[in-house]
Amino acid sequence: AGASPVGLPANDMYTSLQRGVVDGLSFPWEAVTAFKIDEITKYHTSIPFYSSALMVTMNKDKYNSLPDDLKQVLDKNSGMALANKVGEVFDKHDQMAIQAAKDKGDKIIDIPDPLNDPNWKGPLEKGTNKYLADVKALGLDADGVYKKAKAASAACKV
Repeated sequence: AGASPVGLPANDMYTSLQRGVVDGLSFPWEAVTAFKIDEITKYHTSIPFYSSALMVTMNKDKYNSLPDDLKQVLDKNSGMALANKVGEVFDKHDQMAIQAAKDKGDKIIDIPDPLNDPNWKGPLEKGTNKYLADVKALGLDADGVYKKAKAASAACKV
């Protein structure tokens, strides 16, 4: 209660946290070490509340102009094959960051099911609904995209 979210580029998080401009941040575990946030933090709340998407794209005309053998190389090393490989790398770095925090003696609070946790459900739903309302105000189909994103996220759970 009483927190106000602010958007900052990831590379501004360290100095903003260090100078007291922000009191906390929301980062994936791998980014905690990548941006050296672990140097200035001692407390972490691990909460699975988002899905992120990373994309590698290519101009379709450029792809179509390539010889078939090069297209096959791209096809073989993209799509689900690339997604699985990148996912493994991010998972490994998440685990390394968690272990580094534990080794350092940091306190980690796990909230494994935030939408069914009475302390987290209300604020998370409020924040989600505000974000969706802001996107809808731009004339975009926030609800439709959100529904598809939740379905895709659920389909990826192992």
